Amino acid sequence: MSDQLNLSLTGDVARLPRTLRPMMPRSAEAPFDSADHVFEPNWGGRRALAFIEPGRPGRPKLRLLDETGRDLAPHLPELAYIVDLVGEPPAILDGELVVPDRSGRMDHEALAGRLADGQATGLSPVYLVFDLLWSGGRPLVAQPLFKRRERLAKIVTPSPELVVVPGVVNDGFDLHFAVAQQGLAGVMARHLRSPYLPGRRSDLWRWIPTQPGEVPLHLLPEPIVPTRPVLALIQRLPFDD
Repeated sequence: MSDQLNLSLTGDVARLPRTLRPMMPRSAEAPFDSADHVFEPNWGGRRALAFIEPGRPGRPKLRLLDETGRDLAPHLPELAYIVDLVGEPPAILDGELVVPDRSGRMDHEALAGRLADGQATGLSPVYLVFDLLWSGGRPLVAQPLFKRRERLAKIVTPSPELVVVPGVVNDGFDLHFAVAQQGLAGVMARHLRSPYLPGRRSDLWRWIPTQPGEVPLHLLPEPIVPTRPVLALIQRLPFDD
């Protein structure tokens, strides 16, 4: 872990770290409200750090490293163009890879198939990004989360394949109920002043999973068939971005 804790906070503008392990949450026993946390929906996809690095002249290249350091980008060629949607490269983003089904909910089998052998299913992968670790070649890990999120919103041009996950402050209970209604995996609660601690599990981030049967089946919404399923699903959740 020492390689993660000894990262230079001044940074080399021309070079990103070759590998990086994500910061991990601790579980929370129950949903909670807090003015000190931002609450975000989680689809239960595959965690991945997006490295946007210098490539051939005039075009950056993308690596999508999972928690083991495996590069998933070759299995998801549809996401290669997201390098053009992130300003201030070189950059590192933290997020979640999902493959939504045609009703806008997570298709775990489709994602597993794509990551195993690149098997095409007719469903498009999406990168849901929630944090910014490097921008313009400089590290942001020592900055508080709210500043990293502000910068993230400024430099990312959203698309159907690249979505900045919106969050809500205070209303953790309400978001948790809405997430359970939509059949999502749970809610992440992240302290607004949290630095990014690569390779560390910390109470500054809390994971609140939904439970089977938590919302009665008759309260679940009817399936939706939007053109942009993930965006449509986010828009149905009650937050103010």
